[in-house]
Amino acid sequence: MPLILRVLLLAGLAVGAPEMAFKHHFIDSALPGTAWGQTALADMDGDGDLDFITGRRGGDILWYEFVSASAWKKHLLGKESPSDVGGAVMDVDRDGRPDFVAGGAWYRHAKEGPFTRHVFDAALTNVHDLVVADLDKDGRPDVITMSDRNDLRWYRIPDDPAAPWERREIGPSVHAGVVACDVDGDGDLDVVRSNAWFENDGRGGGWTIHENIPFGRPAPPYPNATRGWAVDMDRDGDLDLVMTTNEIKSPEIAWLENADGKGGRWTRHDLAPGDKAVRGAYHSLAVADVDLDGDPDVFTCEMEGIPGERPPRWFVWENLDGKGGRWAERVILDAGLGGHEVVAGDVDRDGDIDFCGKLWSPRKDNANGGRNHADFLENRLR
Repeated sequence: MPLILRVLLLAGLAVGAPEMAFKHHFIDSALPGTAWGQTALADMDGDGDLDFITGRRGGDILWYEFVSASAWKKHLLGKESPSDVGGAVMDVDRDGRPDFVAGGAWYRHAKEGPFTRHVFDAALTNVHDLVVADLDKDGRPDVITMSDRNDLRWYRIPDDPAAPWERREIGPSVHAGVVACDVDGDGDLDVVRSNAWFENDGRGGGWTIHENIPFGRPAPPYPNATRGWAVDMDRDGDLDLVMTTNEIKSPEIAWLENADGKGGRWTRHDLAPGDKAVRGAYHSLAVADVDLDGDPDVFTCEMEGIPGERPPRWFVWENLDGKGGRWAERVILDAGLGGHEVVAGDVDRDGDIDFCGKLWSPRKDNANGGRNHADFLENRLR
């Protein structure tokens, strides 16, 4: 059966869900080795569409220029990435062009050839989470980092971004799970870390920890490691959370209702799997209006490196009532290919949400001959 037909059937076309139709394309079917962690989507060449970035722990950072759904041109962005999974695009030097931050280094945009590497904290390595947000309300983005090898902290970027960056502590860390959002509705950004959130004093100088979020597994090897997202799921005017457990088999996925609107009480709503098979780790999470019906849907997929009982699949939970009360799981890819740190965006500028990802490590029996791969899942809604 052709891959596109297989994907269409598994996406639900045979049972009355024509809005879920995706086509798989390789961005790179020969990505070398393992430990490709960092991912991002951004218009790197200024042509109006989104390009894909991935960086390897201790190695190269690549960006793939989107030419068409089935054609991507590889460029070297930089070398010696000090990060693990944490990486983000931002305009560090405020020159109007996208730079890239990975661990304790940032890479200044260059029109030709690799970007210029600047180290802002030589001791900041093996970063799992890196989030860009304005914590001190000065109108300029800051950088939040965390992993189990360093604390949860944020950096203020100086006027000369090539100089060392000022570091401020937020609190104790876990392996993964950072989200920046206004949990308590007071107008500043707080920081969520898996099963806890840190209340901002308004300027990022003082933080109060609230360990009351009902999610995460405390078991080793990575206690309470999660992926997270902030969204007003129930449309009541405050921000809720969506989370996955991301480093273990038999993962969980749920949205956490901000029951009092201030982060004081949370109600957990699990998203049920569509079958009983033990699943591989959910090390990807995106919340977006995938079916263009005006409400947020939830995406994740299974890793190859932490496999389940079946070959890995990619999923969207369709928000049926628009308020997170009823869900339907859609399998949007079942082709023997997993994903890790998949990112979402309208890559091809056709008005719907697509997905790009790669692997941390491949399965020997995957559909790419056991090799690593980077992938584009094209939404065919439009």
